[in-house]
Amino acid sequence: MGCRQSNIVHPINKFKKQGTKDEDSTVDDTTTTQSNTYLNDDIIISKFLNVKDRINIQVADSQAFNKSFIHQRQQAVNNTSYRKTIESWKPNSLQQLVQMIKSLSNGKPIIDRHWIIFYWIAHNIEYDTVALFTKNYADQSAEGVFRTKKGVCAGYGNIYKYLCDQLQMPCEVVSGYAKGYGFDNRKGAPIETDHAWNAVEIDGHWYLIESTWGAGHLNDKKAFERELKSYYFLARPNEMIYHHLPEDEKWQLLARSIKMDEYMQMPKFYPPYFELNLELINPSNQAHVDLLPDRAYALVVIHAPDDVQLSCGIEYNYIKIKNGSLAQFNNEKKIWQLLFAPERTGQHELNVFGKRTSDTESS
Repeated sequence: MGCRQSNIVHPINKFKKQGTKDEDSTVDDTTTTQSNTYLNDDIIISKFLNVKDRINIQVADSQAFNKSFIHQRQQAVNNTSYRKTIESWKPNSLQQLVQMIKSLSNGKPIIDRHWIIFYWIAHNIEYDTVALFTKNYADQSAEGVFRTKKGVCAGYGNIYKYLCDQLQMPCEVVSGYAKGYGFDNRKGAPIETDHAWNAVEIDGHWYLIESTWGAGHLNDKKAFERELKSYYFLARPNEMIYHHLPEDEKWQLLARSIKMDEYMQMPKFYPPYFELNLELINPSNQAHVDLLPDRAYALVVIHAPDDVQLSCGIEYNYIKIKNGSLAQFNNEKKIWQLLFAPERTGQHELNVFGKRTSDTESS
């Protein structure tokens, strides 16, 4: 999320809470307030809360994510026996891998077969960072990816489709645009497609598979870190659209298609946003927020369940601004108010972090 340039030139008093340290801009503890020097903007906040035309993105197939599907999906993901068996495999060829998958998935639901494929890829295929940064792409066919155990998004998509084809499960490779590593909406809309993922059919319903992001991510040192993200296994289209825009609109799987200009304006939500059941109140479905009128700070408003705690940080040119942000819970309105004070004129990056109060690490 970004903070747009402002002409306000008041001196900025950095936010600092009593009892907090200065090491970085993330607020580590929670303050419950009904009135505060910085948060007493009740009229503005009330306007945010009373907005009636919030965008509601709906899945086209209302039966795709019924209770039975959700239960079967979670059972497959939680099956530790699958994981141990797959981790023990050492196939010498794609054909041998196919036979292993067929043997393990014999008599199992289609969802389980897809999870077995997804987990094998996540556990065995490494993202090819050299190819990404040099633009010197190796063989991205299923055979090439299996042989090198490396690939970029096209390779992940191709090997997923190949394995589905061998099990006679309908699968397509979807080309499109993604808000992945290095994405910056300030650069404008991409001209060419830059990502690929899969769409699969299960019992007459279509779903999305993102095995590249499901396998891990690139860290600040541009190195691949393997980290299973089951969120991207049969992900909900109305959530995927915040960071994946198919070139062919039909693969959005939405009741109303999203155009490129709208996609670029939408905030980039990570899985915890949906997993923690957060709701962005302001800015409403936008990636940018302006400074409040006659204020030297911007305000982000989020509704969260009672067991979720939020914190935040602000950066300029990838450098954290100490004491430039403040996260407080408004007990009267039952919302989180996140304030961001930029150091200078220009666009800043705003980050919001969330965790359940029972968890030890932030999401």
